[in-house]
Amino acid sequence: MNTPDYLDAVKRHLRIESDYALAKKLGFSQSAMSSYRTGRRVFDDDAALTVAQALDVNPMQVIAAANAERAKTDEQKARWMGLMEKFSGSFRNRLSAWDGRERRQEARYAH
Repeated sequence: MNTPDYLDAVKRHLRIESDYALAKKLGFSQSAMSSYRTGRRVFDDDAALTVAQALDVNPMQVIAAANAERAKTDEQKARWMGLMEKFSGSFRNRLSAWDGRERRQEARYAH
């Protein structure tokens, strides 16, 4: 997953419709959100931690994904992708396991 994919996952998880509302919820500026969406910017570790906490996933998954996006060489990218894959299986399982009860509970906390 890349930065825009994670933003979309948070929107789904928190049942947020707009990037404006997402930015507000995560404490990101509108310009940062726009930069994340267009690929001009990748999460720094603090933003990755914020996203991981919103998704309730291991922060290393999101941090590793962001570092893979920033990698300058194929070797660096492969190392970060390997680390990300270690943690992403649990994230995929969590996404597929959410049921209506959990979504209602999450929506309560989104306000």
